[in-house]
Amino acid sequence: MKSTDVLIIGAGISGLLCATELKKNGRSVCVLDKGRGCGGRMATRRMGAARLDHGAQFFTVRDAKFQRYVDEWLDAEVVREWFRRAPYDSRPEGHPRYCGSAGMTDVANYLACDLEVHRSLTVVQVERDHGQWVARTASGAEFRAHHLVVTAPLPQALALLDTSGLDYAGSALSQLRAVRYERGLATLAILEGPSGLPDAGFVKLQDSTLSWIADNQAKGISPEVPCVTIHATAAFAEQHWDSTDAVRGRLMLDSAAEHLGARVVESSCHRWGFTLPINPYPEAYFHNHDLSLSIAGDAFGGERVEGAALSGLAAAAALVDDFDGV
Repeated sequence: MKSTDVLIIGAGISGLLCATELKKNGRSVCVLDKGRGCGGRMATRRMGAARLDHGAQFFTVRDAKFQRYVDEWLDAEVVREWFRRAPYDSRPEGHPRYCGSAGMTDVANYLACDLEVHRSLTVVQVERDHGQWVARTASGAEFRAHHLVVTAPLPQALALLDTSGLDYAGSALSQLRAVRYERGLATLAILEGPSGLPDAGFVKLQDSTLSWIADNQAKGISPEVPCVTIHATAAFAEQHWDSTDAVRGRLMLDSAAEHLGARVVESSCHRWGFTLPINPYPEAYFHNHDLSLSIAGDAFGGERVEGAALSGLAAAAALVDDFDGV
């Protein structure tokens, strides 16, 4: 049972950037994630020879701290600009929307290369022991660290911290528990031929069923196989959360049919339990100095990928100050 300076639970963009900043500042860091891959909703899936982004479709940059990382990823050809101008933009010139060069998960995989990341490990309990945090996994593994950072979706993060039996958030707990997320449904479809979507390869919709259709071939991540990602509205996802894939997938495909120029030959439906935070926590992260605990992620940064990234960077900066003050 190795001990590190910091243990981070959650290998999404927030946790990985937090870990990267801490490592740059000379701290030993270990990252745990229950998934088989990294990235959270920056996710890419294979269906045969097809590649489809089935979570976040792109990200934007507004803050200089995040821009420094994005510039590095551009130079390394990890990401590229997908499109700049959308019909719904308020500014005529638009602004760059970036995607992973071979899928949105590319960013997470790039960051994870230089970090100690353990995948497919579900943490079921955390506790304080002699001034350290101990995390226990479903498989029986244990990890120790002086500081704990939890970047999982906030309801999951709080449920895990509840196992500690500690008053870990004090008067802020009720506000943390009040944060709610939308649910999401994504139908992934392989097509018989080109999608027929506009040149950039996407359509943003405003109807009762669908919010977005993206052409992964036009996007450049599935060059050999035409395939689309179809996102449902939050209202439809809530209504059909417990429907079978045959029901909800078919309804989504039927709604998408008028926008597609080719027949669907294969499809799959994916559920996202936590997509956009409806009422984010007002601070960039939560920090309990006495317990050496931080909570970060999209529940603090807001709905954009950049928000989650900035939350992780802010939590890291606070930890660096804590360590330097010891």
